Amino acid sequence: MSAIDNQALEWLRIQSERELDADERADFNAWLEADARHKGAYVRALVIDNAISKAVSDQRLHPGEDRYGLRSDGYENAKASRRTWLKYGALAAGGAILGVGMSLLSRDSVTTLATSRGEFRRVALADTSIANMNSDSRLEVRFTTARRQIDLVKGEAWFEVAKDKRKPFVVAAAGVEVRAVGTAFGVRRFLNGAEVLVTEGTVDVWTGQARARLVAGERSFLPYNAAQITVARQPQEIQRKLAWRDGNLVFTRQNLGEAVADFNRYSARQIVIADPALERERIFGQYRIDAPEQFAKDIGAYLNVPVEVSAERIVIGAKHL
Repeated sequence: MSAIDNQALEWLRIQSERELDADERADFNAWLEADARHKGAYVRALVIDNAISKAVSDQRLHPGEDRYGLRSDGYENAKASRRTWLKYGALAAGGAILGVGMSLLSRDSVTTLATSRGEFRRVALADTSIANMNSDSRLEVRFTTARRQIDLVKGEAWFEVAKDKRKPFVVAAAGVEVRAVGTAFGVRRFLNGAEVLVTEGTVDVWTGQARARLVAGERSFLPYNAAQITVARQPQEIQRKLAWRDGNLVFTRQNLGEAVADFNRYSARQIVIADPALERERIFGQYRIDAPEQFAKDIGAYLNVPVEVSAERIVIGAKHL
């Protein structure tokens, strides 16, 4: 591979692991504009990255997973495994797929990105935007000459949007749409609507005939085809809800039922609340996403209820006869 291709892969590797700071973003943009070949190399790197990510996902549900669910180091192992594939796998994958790189930019092509349960992906898109994908999520990406369209088929993602005033960046989740030019925001799809969390800039949202504008620090849940949209300014709650990007779950007096549902998004070994009365108990704390057993034991001690741990599930409380 050429020196330019190696530079593109290195930029992609960094962006797959973390957000660029202001100086790095300026350097990256300068590198893209310095030579027309750089953009082509970056697109080729995206194709390689998607091929490698698919290979890793097909090989196993989640790097670092054992037969009982996620090991305590699973989240970090996932990132380390992807770094290794991107460094060495690209050499083998590159020659076979360089010719299809520009298909990502074609008018009618759709690129599908997906994560399994317990898997996370930080994906660089063809316009240099970044999609942070949560567990068990699916995106369909279609870029045209007039519009950057993302369909959130299921799950949740947080987007760092590259500025391009000529082409709006639109995320659709069934009957909800979110439009931005250059900003950062999260969207989570539910059965009855979608939640939007804005961390930077401004976005326009709409569902049916209802429209609203959200700025950084604001969130909204939009029921499909709602008559009006309610916006709340809750910057701390937004950061809590987006803690999954760092592999954490944070609880600030959420009820136990909500906390257990959050944990169960990430592990095949599900937590079960045996006594329904416990679901209303308010809890607090911060946990690694791949530590459901520790969470359950802490809850058992806090509420003074039994906890049963097995290979198949974790049970909190005792069922009343």
